[in-house]
Amino acid sequence: MKRLLIATILFCSINTFAQSDSGFSYTEFHEPKINLGYLILGNFDVTYEYLLSEESGVGVNLMVPFDDYIEWNINYNLTGYYRFYFGDKRADGFFGEAFANLNNVEDRINIEGSNPVQRRDKDITDLALGIAAGYKLVSNGGVVLEVFAGGGRNLFSEFNSERNFDFILRAGLNVGYRF
Repeated sequence: MKRLLIATILFCSINTFAQSDSGFSYTEFHEPKINLGYLILGNFDVTYEYLLSEESGVGVNLMVPFDDYIEWNINYNLTGYYRFYFGDKRADGFFGEAFANLNNVEDRINIEGSNPVQRRDKDITDLALGIAAGYKLVSNGGVVLEVFAGGGRNLFSEFNSERNFDFILRAGLNVGYRF
């Protein structure tokens, strides 16, 4: 009976050690966020980021204006990005970002053949490539606060030489949750 009791205790202690060493896995990969800066100015701007590793993540961002408080010529803005983090914690601290931005804006362009030159409004869709940098803080409870800024250039519209939106700005003050 003593042997059975000792064998059971040893088996349980070995099993406990095995679970405590190998049972840890990081499972917080998702970050939905909202841009408070743009929300105050009348834009619905949401982001979802998926963390690939301790040093990188990919995400998608959608911005749609809903208020005429500031006259936005933007109809919508869809951005995909890749981030590389330089902090000591998992996807935290300073980061650099490369992004591709599909944007649709109402811009004023010159009417060909008009003398004197006349301008008209036109909805133009274009793709911009750019870079950004920022800083992210993540609390122990999973609350995310990040600030970032950057810019890019529209590439493919035939009206780029006549446009006001040749360059785009990417900036924000995001608040979200990591789970």
